[in-house]
Amino acid sequence: MSSRKTNFSRKLQIEPSYPPILLASDNIRVAESLCRMLTREGFTVHLAPDYQATGMLWEKHRHPMVLLEVSNLHSVEAAVEAAMSIKRLDAGQFVGYLADPILRTSGLAGDAIFPRSMDQIPGAIRDHFENEASR
Repeated sequence: MSSRKTNFSRKLQIEPSYPPILLASDNIRVAESLCRMLTREGFTVHLAPDYQATGMLWEKHRHPMVLLEVSNLHSVEAAVEAAMSIKRLDAGQFVGYLADPILRTSGLAGDAIFPRSMDQIPGAIRDHFENEASR
């Protein structure tokens, strides 16, 4: 009976709760995959249909983290414009990008550039939230 109680106790351990994330992308299929993966990893993710809708959704919900996934070089300008429109409303708002290393040198300007690797994204986001909490 004690082992059953121990297993029950383990199930009751509370997972860390992270603030909601607003996610937008230049590729809806990639965005939906990222959203599903991050949700499975315990994050609350709201998906914007495109970069242009990001500002409106952010104003409505004030997500603590905005992530802009950039799949293509031609999308860099639109992603930066979306980030800047949010930053104009709140300079302290965290706006990060999910981008391949090749795109990191293409003019992305934000608070962070996370890797697009599905294996690395959850850990990088957790690290960000944990570092923010310890400040």
